[in-house]
Order: sequence, then structure tokens, then C-alpha cells
Amino acid sequence: MAIGLLASIQALHRAYSDVIALRFSDEPDLMEKVLKSKNLYALEMKNMVIFCNKNNTLRVFDKVSKRNLESPTVHWYVLMQNDYSTEMLNILREGSQVTLAVKASEFAYKFFTTFVDSNNAVSMKAAGSYRWNKALGKVSVDVVSPLTPDLFDLYGDFGGRTLKSSVVDNWPFFKITPVDESNALPDSGIDANVLNSIAAKLNFTYKLKIEPRGSWGGPQPDGTITGMIGMSARREVDFAINEITITESRETVVDFTKPYFLESTTIVTRAPAQLSKAGAIFSPFTLLVWMLLVLAIILSGPLLSLFSRVMERYMAAPPDDVPLHMFTFNMFRSMVLQGNMNETDHWPHRFIFLFWYLFCFYIYALYQGTLTAVLAVPKFEKPIDSLNDLLASMKKGEFTLAVVYATSNEFIFKEATSGIYKDIWDLFNKANYVKNVDGGIAKVLSGKFGFANAMLATEIRATREGREKFYLARQTFYPQGYGMALNSGAPYKRVFERALTQLTEAGLIAKWTRDEVNSVKGGGAGKEETIDDSGPGAITLVHLQAIFFILALGITTAAVVLFFERWACCLRSKSGKFLVTILF
Repeated sequence: MAIGLLASIQALHRAYSDVIALRFSDEPDLMEKVLKSKNLYALEMKNMVIFCNKNNTLRVFDKVSKRNLESPTVHWYVLMQNDYSTEMLNILREGSQVTLAVKASEFAYKFFTTFVDSNNAVSMKAAGSYRWNKALGKVSVDVVSPLTPDLFDLYGDFGGRTLKSSVVDNWPFFKITPVDESNALPDSGIDANVLNSIAAKLNFTYKLKIEPRGSWGGPQPDGTITGMIGMSARREVDFAINEITITESRETVVDFTKPYFLESTTIVTRAPAQLSKAGAIFSPFTLLVWMLLVLAIILSGPLLSLFSRVMERYMAAPPDDVPLHMFTFNMFRSMVLQGNMNETDHWPHRFIFLFWYLFCFYIYALYQGTLTAVLAVPKFEKPIDSLNDLLASMKKGEFTLAVVYATSNEFIFKEATSGIYKDIWDLFNKANYVKNVDGGIAKVLSGKFGFANAMLATEIRATREGREKFYLARQTFYPQGYGMALNSGAPYKRVFERALTQLTEAGLIAKWTRDEVNSVKGGGAGKEETIDDSGPGAITLVHLQAIFFILALGITTAAVVLFFERWACCLRSKSGKFLVTILF
């Protein structure tokens, strides 16, 4: 630091509490900590004043470039005793807003501000001058343009510059026509319309650079940055716009605009197949009901036989000796509406038959109605309607997950440390990566795959291929917003955000979305598909509890009648009177 400036720095520090004075250091972490400190980060604008010699000043900006410390909220002021602005311009990148005070004479300085010219090179333009008249002791300042230019004014018109954007072929957001391996022309799509509108409004043209692997990408564990995000982070392009989800990890290497498109992720599977009706005859009742019906038929014979044995003990004319198997067979005949060939003059048997007929009537009516519905209404395989359904199916080895490689839909599973996302990822087979959405849709048609992808791109492709072939889960997950991925510290971020907000509020993005949906042959996109995977529900014991109660009531009534008949016979044998005739 120049010795003569020490008093001025100390005076500024006393007057303003947010002034920080640093000596030059080859250690870049100190400057980075200052630029990213919470106290300064919250400020609308941070002014950095450099009073250093030539070599140290050039080192400062070299570190800014290497550490990606450019920021639209930082403005640099550099005092030059000697003019080395040309060397400095060779170091500066777009994103560093600099004002130079170059010494012109012993008592005069010239002011310059940086800007980016039509060739995308950082240049300087005169902003004014400073002169001290020693004889008069007066200072004259002549400013012809702002020393701290407003970025909205500076980037409200790009002056016909040509910017570069990374892209992959990704209809309905950005369909491209490749020119060669590296370059492409825009064809159609939501984001293509967005970019064309912004370019027209801000007066720039653009070139599309194809991402070689066709991936969205992001920071990797090994420190590399892949995909379109990597191209923007390395400043190979100025920005990327192509259904790019804003994520925390990506925001560490690029600057995102505010989201201009919101949607969620769905799971698409092949349409559930219709189940065979080979076992439909058994479907009206649950297994427990069938078991109870069989048990009721089997026990009805011994019960009737038991009543006959009891009646033999007290009746003068015992009931006909009907074999046990005939009792059981005739009760079965009643169950299948073939009639009962057992005839009896005895009330205990009659009550059992009466309530057995009522029991069989209800059973038959319910069975017939439910079987008709089962045969008339198709029943399908259980579909995948949620992440829980997918996880349960993956554990059974029925379905498996498929995702597009290096996308946010992969990252939410891959980076999860707990919960259902991690449980699903633990069962994921890396052979089921797909390159793009079209590959995911094709994989779904090839077998038992649940393809996790954003709703619009998935639904519109399913409609194009034939909506009846696919099933989209009723529950969506992972709400996400799409933004433009800009170079770190891009000074035109707020200008782009304002343009995107205007497009959103005008309803143009929604209109372009509808246009892409309506362009699909056959239409039908956006309609919720509902498949009743269960068909008519089987009748359970809960439904039949009243019927079994009637049967139990009949047996109880018959037992009570048997008791009183036995009691009456005992009285008759003692008194010689036929009380049975009176009672019955």
C-alpha cells in the first residue's frame, strides 16, 4: 500500500464501518473470504478499491479470474500511477466491472470504465478526468459517463453481440438441427422460443454449441463438471437454456436466473396388462369365505344327524334313519340351488332347513352378482402410482428404475443419504441408465421399467407414441424449477431475469407449452389416465357376517326347539298326556 494513502484509508475506515483494508497477499483465500463474507454478501453493491503497484494489481485480477470471483455486485476501482491498462484488459473477463484512474500528469488523472464490445472482448472507454490546480488549490472533475455504470443500462442493449449457448436435442423444450458435431441451429421448442424472444429484446444473436455427451451434467465427486453445466462453468459458452433444473450443487459452479418454468417428476410405466379370468369363478369370495362355506356344508350333515340321534331317545316314532353323507349331500344341493330331497316332520330339522335356505339364498345372490361384475369389468395388473409402489415392486424383482444419466432426476436418487430415494437407488442397476427421454420411453416399452422423468417431456412423448401404451403415476414428486445457467458472476443476470419475468407474466411461456402439446398428433396429452387395478372387490367375511349370523341363529333356534321338544316328551312320558300336541 502506498504510504501516502494510509491516512486516507484510516479516515475512510473511521467514517464507514463496512470498510475493510487489506495488504496485498499471494494467498487468494483471504481475498475470496472477503468477497464472499456474509457482511459484504448482503450488500447491494460492494466497492473494491485497489492501491497497489502494477504487478500486484495484475495478480489480484488474475486470481479473480482463476477463482471465478467475478460478481455483478462487485465494482473495482483501480488507481494507476503508470498506464498498464492494456495488460490488465488481457486478464479481465466479462463479469469484472472496473473503473480505472490512470495518472496523466502530476496533478491529473483520466477515468476509464470497462465494457464488452461487439466482438465479446473486454474494452475500455473514457469516463472523465480529474485535475487539481495547485496554484488555485481547486479540484475540477469532468465526468462524461457514470463511473459505476448501471448494469441494466449497460446490458439493456447488447449491441448486436453474438453469444454462445450450450444445448442438447431435447424436444419439447429445445429441438435442434445439427450443423456438425459441435454446432446446431434452433428448430422449435419452449426454450427455443424463450431464447429467441430474449435475444430480440436485448439485441443479441446466438450460436448453439452441442454438448458432446448430450447430458445436462453438474459437479462430480472427482471435481469435474460435466454436461451443459460444465460448458457454462468453464465459460465455453455464455449460458445454457434447455429444461435445466436449478439444484444446490449446480449453483456452486454457475449462476442461475430465477425459475421461469415449474413442474414435477413422474414415473411412467408400460400400461398394466389385463389379468386372466381363468380363476374368475373363485374371485367373488375371499379364501376365508370359501373355507367357511366348505366348513358349513361339511358340518351341516353331522349337525342334522346329531339332532336325529337326540330325537331317537325321546320320540315314540323315531325319525327316519338318514345316513350322514345324505344329510351333507342334500345340504350341498341346497347351496347350489338343486333342492333338498330330505323330508322331515320334525321341527328341529325344519328350522335348520329354513335358515339354511335363507343362508344359501344370500350366498347365491351375492356370488352371482359379483361373478357377473367380475366377468363384465376387466381387471388389470397393479400399476405403479407412487415411489412407494415402485420400491415395493423393485424389492419383489418385478420393476426396476430407469433414469437419464447426469440429470437432476438421477441426482435426487444418487445423492440421497436416507429415505425412500436412497432405498430405491440401492436397488438401481446402472445398466438401466438411458441417454435421453426418448431412450427412457423406449425402455419402458421393452419391459418392466419405471422411468422417472419430468412430467411434460414424458407425457408429450407418451402421447406421440400412443397414450394407451403407457401409464403415468398418479402421484408426482420432486417439484423443480428450470432456469438459465449463466457463467459465474454474469453481469447480465438481472437483465435476463427481468426479460424472463416479462415473458412469464405475459403468458407466453404457457402459450408455447400449449403449442407443443397441441402439435402432437392425436392430442389427448394432459388427460389423467385412470385404471381401476382392482376390479370389483371380492366379498369378504365383513360383507357376509349378517348371513353367517342368520345361519347361527337358525342352528340356535333348532337347538332350543330340540331342547323344548325333549322336555315335552319327558313330561308326556310321565303324565301320559300328549303335551307335544298342545305345544306345537
